[in-house]
Amino acid sequence: MTSSNKKALILLIAGFTIWSLAFVLLYALQALGCAYGWSQHRLILLAAFILCLLPLAWLALRRPERGEPANTLSISALWANRAAFVAGILTFLPVTFTSACV
Repeated sequence: MTSSNKKALILLIAGFTIWSLAFVLLYALQALGCAYGWSQHRLILLAAFILCLLPLAWLALRRPERGEPANTLSISALWANRAAFVAGILTFLPVTFTSACV
């Protein structure tokens, strides 16, 4: 396996790995904020939402490096990261305006 294929393979799993970590983080913050009644709960969730989307956006909008050959694996990695970014927006957005605190 060449080094460009190793890099593309890491990029292939990076987006949804970050997405899953962000999912756990956001919903943990949601639960903790409700349990302890944080006064800045909505602001903390908004900040976490933005911080979670930044690496996903970087991966999704990343351009291939010069001289990097576009092969099936690198193209798949790019589209998987774009899917992770869109999934992040759709999945995480509700924590910014809804409340699960009952």
